[in-house]
Amino acid sequence: MIRSLRDEVDRYGHYSLAAESKYDHPFQWGSKRTGPDLARVGGRYSDDWHREHLIKPTSVVPESIMPGYPFLAKRPARLDDLGEHLKANAAVGVPYDADMIANAAADAAVQANPEADGGEALLKRYPKAQIRDFDGNPAAVTEMDALIAYLQMLGTLVDFESYRADGENLR
Repeated sequence: MIRSLRDEVDRYGHYSLAAESKYDHPFQWGSKRTGPDLARVGGRYSDDWHREHLIKPTSVVPESIMPGYPFLAKRPARLDDLGEHLKANAAVGVPYDADMIANAAADAAVQANPEADGGEALLKRYPKAQIRDFDGNPAAVTEMDALIAYLQMLGTLVDFESYRADGENLR
């Protein structure tokens, strides 16, 4: 069965484009969906909302069946091997350059700490990066910081001026 996307586009915004996932490893597109599509969640909710939702989902979505992940706020983000992860992704075609790989750990630490030096260099490497304390704990860079930073960018890197939701390409 082919389902119309118009209702979903009206409700959630533009549908996911294959180009948005071209660097995902492993590639995870499929037809089984449990829960909402997060493809356009970036910027839709505040960092506080995401933090509360991850700690106790029913506090912001009473009907949620998602489990809580309060431990993410207590676990430090592991930054020491980020460069190796970027290097591995670059080997399979993700366009990370040597500067991005060399500065991966420092960039992640700066992204979650607006008071740290290095913000300008981070924005030069990643012009659309957001720099702030995502989890409300400025004393540490936690897994909660990392996950909220990721959620806040989902769907924000696509130029929708080039595409129409009804499938008609504008260019």
